[in-house]
Amino acid sequence: MHIGRSFGGGGHIEASCPCELEPCGLVDQDKVDETCNQHPPAACKTMRSGHSAEDCPGIGRDVVVAIGKTEAARQAVFEAAAMEPQGFVNASLLGALDDYRAAVEHEAAERIRAHEWDEGCAGVGCCADTPQEAADFIDSKESE
Repeated sequence: MHIGRSFGGGGHIEASCPCELEPCGLVDQDKVDETCNQHPPAACKTMRSGHSAEDCPGIGRDVVVAIGKTEAARQAVFEAAAMEPQGFVNASLLGALDDYRAAVEHEAAERIRAHEWDEGCAGVGCCADTPQEAADFIDSKESE
């Protein structure tokens, strides 16, 4: 059984834990790292997603890892900002922001790579004929 604490499949919780991820981005319950504070039964945490190993879709691990990198970069921005005395800018904040932007761009690319394209599709061209359509595909307005 592949299990996950994140809703809707593997997410930042799986990406930031020490457990080995399956191709879907979830954790095999028989291979849980006992040092993890999320997935062992003794942690008493709810599992919010899962499927049998036989039904594993086999995609998503790279997206999960990218989400984890985005979360880590985001936290680095918060930590750098917290060190700022009022009215001063620490150079580490600029680097943290650049790292965060790169992580977000990488996550978007991994989401596109993991997307299940229609048969015969050669890439974004099948669902985006213009730059605006490609932008809408990457940054859906559904979240507004």
